[in-house]
Parts: sequence; structure tokens; C-alpha cells
Amino acid sequence: MRAAISLAVLAITTVLAWPMAVRHAAVAGEADLPDVWTALRAQTFGDRPIAEEDGMVTLDAPVTALDAAVVPLTVHIPASVRGRPKSLTLFIDQNPDAKVATLTFGPAAGAEGDRFFNTRVRIERFSHVRAVLETEDGMLHMATKYVQAAGGCAAMNAKDPDEERKGLGRIQVKAFPPDEDGGPNWTGQVMIKHPNSNGMQMDIDSGGYIPERYVKDVSVRRDGEEVFSLDATFSISTNPAFRFSFGKGDENELEVTIVDTDGETFEGTTGPDGAQDS
Repeated sequence: MRAAISLAVLAITTVLAWPMAVRHAAVAGEADLPDVWTALRAQTFGDRPIAEEDGMVTLDAPVTALDAAVVPLTVHIPASVRGRPKSLTLFIDQNPDAKVATLTFGPAAGAEGDRFFNTRVRIERFSHVRAVLETEDGMLHMATKYVQAAGGCAAMNAKDPDEERKGLGRIQVKAFPPDEDGGPNWTGQVMIKHPNSNGMQMDIDSGGYIPERYVKDVSVRRDGEEVFSLDATFSISTNPAFRFSFGKGDENELEVTIVDTDGETFEGTTGPDGAQDS
């Protein structure tokens, strides 16, 4: 009981001791945010032009997140965008690591119809969230949303880390055919049980910090052809989940390989015609 009370007091003290500048940044208005995008853009894309809000890519995100540790993001590529996209990079400007993930698309990603990618992320403070798409012609296009969320990266873990590690690496992979009038693309879903610890989260039992360990690389293939490869950072939420479109193949079997920062590899697959492998 005393240990629990001590940890509760520690948590309250930590919040109260949170530097004023950080607290201000967490609740700052959109116009008050520090400009990190200018440097981030130059570092990532050099002096390449980026077309903003031109309809080639759109981003769905909540205006206010109910849980800053699990914020849904969905990127859409409309059917009007012809050809296979080259890459998609997600950013959260004010996160400790602003780059969330980069997807590099393969031949099975689909070159027509509506396409999308969905995942869940952590947001540490109020921030612009960006999706930058590189189309087949090498041009860059960006969609941006302002999301009000705070504390998602450093949120205390209320669960026992040892319990959380049970079943680590268990993967669920599913594939769904399009509706009758739903266009040419299938939908894939990948979920993995993984704490995705970022080294900033406090262990409620010990009062220390949970060591960093998160999903780093994800490879998804359809019938042996690459749908996408993903290079991720710790901004992806606990128990990473990805939902995405992919081009129709012969068997539509998805094969998934995931590697975390400890170098451990996890694999999962669906059966022929998208039936889930047991």
C-alpha cells in the first residue's frame, strides 16, 4: 500500500514539476507552436518543392485526441492519382522524434483506385501532423492537420511490463476483398502484440523507466511481391496496428516480417484468398 501511495505521489510530483515551457508548448495554440518543420523539411527532402493541400493526398486525424497515446491517422490517396506511389512519410512536428515512419511502396501496392494507410500514433504535445506523399513522377505532395493532444509519449504505463511481454510478437494478419462496388483494391490488416516502449514511459511498479524497445521495420508482401516496407520510430502506439489497401493478386496471400530494435524477428501470414492462417 505504501509503495502504491509513494508511486502515486511521485507521478503527481512529476507532473507538477513538468517544466513550464513544456507545459506551455503542450497547450499552445496553433500559431504559437515553434517552427520545427522548416529544418525538418530541409533535412528530409532538401530543397525539393512540396505541393501542399493539392488533393493528391489527404490526412484524417482527430482535432482533439481522446487518448494521446493512441491517436488514429488515416492517409488517403484518391483514385484520381494514377500510378503506383513511391513513398509516404508521416511526421508529428512536436514529438521527441518528429518522423513517425516512412513507407516505401512496392509493385503490389496498387496503381489505381482509392488507396489508404491507417495506423495509431503517440502525440506528446499539440502539434501539426503531416503526410508527405511521393508520387510515381517523383513529385512531393503534403497534407497537414493540427491535433490537440499531449502526454502520449511519456504517459505512465499502468500495466505490469512483465505481463505486457507475454505473447510478445504474436501477429494477426488478415486480408479482405473489396465490396462489389468498392474498386480494384483489397484491404490488409496487420496487428502485433508489442509494448513498443520508447524509453520515456515510467514503470508504475518500480518507478523507473521502461527500456526502449519498439517495432522498427515492417515488410508486407502479397503473393511474394512487396506491398510496402516501413521504417518506424517509437511514435507508433503500443501493440502496433496497420490497415492498408493493396492491389489484387492471384492468391492475395499476405506475408509479413517485423523486426524490433532488439533485433528480434516476427513473421505472420494469411492463407490463400485472404483466409487467416491459424
